[in-house]
Amino acid sequence: MTTTQPPDDSLSVRDSLVHALQLDLVGPPGGHALADEKLPGWVRPSNWYLTGFLVPTNAPPEQRADDDEGEDVEAVPDRAGLPEESAEERKSAKRSFFPSSMGLSFLVPEAADTLAVTVRWGDYTHHARKADQGDEGEPPVWQRHPEERALQVSASQRRAYEVPQSGGLVLHVVERPVKTENLPDIPQGTRSVSVFLVNERTPDTDEPNRAYAFQAEIEVYCERGFVPRPDPRNNRDVEWDAAVADLHYADTPEYATGHGVSADWELVDGACRLLRTTWIPQAHVAKTETEDIPGVVLSDGCARRVAGRPAGDRCAQALGR
Repeated sequence: MTTTQPPDDSLSVRDSLVHALQLDLVGPPGGHALADEKLPGWVRPSNWYLTGFLVPTNAPPEQRADDDEGEDVEAVPDRAGLPEESAEERKSAKRSFFPSSMGLSFLVPEAADTLAVTVRWGDYTHHARKADQGDEGEPPVWQRHPEERALQVSASQRRAYEVPQSGGLVLHVVERPVKTENLPDIPQGTRSVSVFLVNERTPDTDEPNRAYAFQAEIEVYCERGFVPRPDPRNNRDVEWDAAVADLHYADTPEYATGHGVSADWELVDGACRLLRTTWIPQAHVAKTETEDIPGVVLSDGCARRVAGRPAGDRCAQALGR
């Protein structure tokens, strides 16, 4: 009998929770031990997982929305919406539709000609297991098939690339120059690039989930490195907390933004060359502790009195003013 040792620190506990959340909401990522998982045949993968999959762009309306969305239609009161709207129109207005595409936008230097893009996803096929002689057989299952394709795409032109042996997944690349006249932090010649993965497969009328792309992921590598994206607020926050946050994270730039999905990246020796999409965003926040400086009151409450004198007087005295 084998036992699993519980995590021994808070970081391990957090990582375990994030890992469990990923498996529960999205499914196994590329290279995971459950990459060849089998789901119960009576539950569609699109009902088993809540997000992370792309439906065909030309799928019929009944395939593009949640099958369970009609369960709470009665919760919409008859008086909701405009007087001329019918109950069916109000129902349609509140429906949530599945995405057919997702992507990343980022900045590349002028010298970047090509990008290495890796596309990962999972396909599920429905199998009704045959019964052996004298046996009723096992129940049907949805078998997952992990897929991964590597492409070289141009970083200087707008083009669509068919993902090889994907059955209709297409990678759309959009490029445009960046006007740097009023952006001193961005080098001249920088280009903005967007990469989208679009499910252009033919919808499956018998088993719609067979045409879906589950656990979809895009990974982009640039040998020249990506250009940091500037903060459009330009440190103009008037709120004290926001200004302090700008100061704390002044050396933590953003390298990509997601469309229909979140973005993540890796830094090696201060340079970013690898970006990826992620359905569950994460952020590493450094722990901060207030430093105890003798004779200094760390407060902005100058009107308060400390030791019989206003705090501002003690702060000024500690600073030699």
